[in-house]
Amino acid sequence: MAYRKFLIVTCLALMGMMTPISSDAVTVNAVRVHGTIPVDPSDVFWSNYGPTKGQSVVIDLQPQMITNPMWPAPATKWISVQAARNDLEIAVRLEWTDPTRNDIMVQSQQYKDQAAIMFPVDQAGSAPPFTMGGEGERVNIWQWKATWNKEGAGTAGNEAMQDLEDQYHYMAMGSGSYYIYEPSGNLVLAPQQGPKVSERKTNVDPGMGKNEGVFNPGRATGNILSDNTLRRSPVEDLNAEGFSTLTTQAHQDVEGRGNWSNNRWMVVFKRLLITEDQNDTQFTGQETPIAFAVWNGNNKERNGQKALTIFHLLKY
Repeated sequence: MAYRKFLIVTCLALMGMMTPISSDAVTVNAVRVHGTIPVDPSDVFWSNYGPTKGQSVVIDLQPQMITNPMWPAPATKWISVQAARNDLEIAVRLEWTDPTRNDIMVQSQQYKDQAAIMFPVDQAGSAPPFTMGGEGERVNIWQWKATWNKEGAGTAGNEAMQDLEDQYHYMAMGSGSYYIYEPSGNLVLAPQQGPKVSERKTNVDPGMGKNEGVFNPGRATGNILSDNTLRRSPVEDLNAEGFSTLTTQAHQDVEGRGNWSNNRWMVVFKRLLITEDQNDTQFTGQETPIAFAVWNGNNKERNGQKALTIFHLLKY
């Protein structure tokens, strides 16, 4: 009987994710303001003394039970949402309870806190599936990462990135035999293009992750996950057309910042209403579907193992 009930619930969820906007959807009203919208989530602008007073709404989060690996017991149960816009920009602020701050991920047993909001790229017609869109139904995802926030993404260089020596303060790694330095920071494709390994000098780097000359294939190939200088902010601008299709945009347009205080995360996402990137959602109308997701690092949440929502409605 329990198995049959699970099948019925799953089928209903799969049917529901193709509908335009659920009757259970919550409406988030963006406050129209003049002047700059602060990206600092602790700014008085977002408090009871600012223009967004009384405009926050609470939205329940659901377990991810659509695809494997399913996640029946996410740690985060709800988020509080505020939004604001002016003539040029739109911003969304999220707040949720989290008694642990997980913003370091250099050990295999560590996981980071994250949050994301999602919009359809095509603003005409029905909303795409809330499961990160579908084939031909592209979504634009703004994903905030607590690790990027700690590393000062958008303002700091690679010297701010966390590495093993940030967890093991007395470590030192000898490079003479097994850790190769590339002074230019570029990949060396053939031995004749650089000194032979046997000719390299032995070196002990007490801060190996901070050294720009360290051999780093991800950084050398322009991978935003390896190079802090490629990040506009702690928010990554992405696209997807269904599960397993999440792709970093070539042009990063979203600003953002998070702050952990009193066992709560507060995060602001901000972007121009209209950009020149065809992969971006363009806020040219008066409303758009919007969905949310939160990952709790202390609960080992990552990838599809998260708390999420169906599409709700953002009126701006």
